[in-house]
Amino acid sequence: MKKKIRSVIGDWTSYVFILPSVIILGLFLVYPVVWSFVASFKDIKPIALRNSGLFEIPGAFVGLEQYARVLQNELFLKAIFNTIYFGVIFIPITMFASAGLALLLNQKLKGVNLVRTIFFVPYILSVVSASLIFMFLFNGDRGLINALLNLFGVTGPNWLASSVWAMPVIAIMTVWKKVGYFMLIYLAGLQNIPKDLYEAADVDGVTPFQKLRLITWPLLGRISLVVFILLLIDSLNVFQEIYIMTGGGPADSTTTVPFLIFNEAFKYYRIGTSAAMSYILFFLVVIITIIQKKLVDKRLG
Repeated sequence: MKKKIRSVIGDWTSYVFILPSVIILGLFLVYPVVWSFVASFKDIKPIALRNSGLFEIPGAFVGLEQYARVLQNELFLKAIFNTIYFGVIFIPITMFASAGLALLLNQKLKGVNLVRTIFFVPYILSVVSASLIFMFLFNGDRGLINALLNLFGVTGPNWLASSVWAMPVIAIMTVWKKVGYFMLIYLAGLQNIPKDLYEAADVDGVTPFQKLRLITWPLLGRISLVVFILLLIDSLNVFQEIYIMTGGGPADSTTTVPFLIFNEAFKYYRIGTSAAMSYILFFLVVIITIIQKKLVDKRLG
C-alpha cells in the first residue's frame, strides 16, 4: 500500500515540476496563437482593444472578410513578391556557400578549427550590428564598396536607396550572417558519411567530382532538406534587417510580409488584417514544406 501511495505521489510530483513551463508556454505561445487566429475573423477597433481584458477578444465577427481584404491588398501582394525575391537570392546562395565551405573545411589540416570559428563569428552577432556594418559598407557616398569600385573607375549606386539593389544587399548581408551556422550543419552531415564508401570509390577509380555527385551530395539530401526548411523560415521571417536598413523602402521595394504585418498591427492598429496576413503566411510555409519533403523523400526513396 505504501509503495502504491509513493508511486502516485511520484507521478504527481513530476507534473508539479513541469507545471511552470506549461503555464509559461501556454501564456506566451499557445494563447497568442489562438488569440490571433480568432482575431483574424473579427473587425477589432483599437479603442475596444484598449478597454478589453487579457482573455477577451473584442470586435464584431466578420468571417472571411479580413482574408478577402488582405488578398485584394496590392501592397500585400507586393510584399509576397518581395519576400519570395529575398528567398530566391538568400536560400540558394546560403545553401551552396555553406555546403562548399563545409566540404573545404572537412579536412584534417592545421588551423582548420580557427577558420571554422572565423566563419561562425558573424552568426553570433546581433542583427542590428550586422545591419549597421553593411550599411557602412554599402553607403552611397562614403561606403567601402563604392570606394573600391572608384579605384577601377566605376561609379557605384546608392545601394540602399535603390529599388533595384536594396533587396540584394539585404540578402547578401543575411547570407554573410547565416552561412557559418549552416556550414556547421553540413559539417555534421559530412562527418556521418561512412568512410568505407569513399574507400570503395577510390578502388573503383572514381574521380573527386564523381564522389561528390554520386556519394556526398545524395547522402546529404536529408540534411539539405533541414537546411532548406530553416532557410525558408528565415526568409519568411525577415524583419529586423528591413526595419533597420531600409524601413521597407525605397518605394516599398523591400517591404516583406513580416514587415507589413508589423506595420498593420503596431503602426496602423489593423489587428484583424495583420492576423489574417500572419495565417496566410503560415499556410504558405506549411504547403511549401510539405511539397519539399515529398520531393526529397521521392528522390531518396
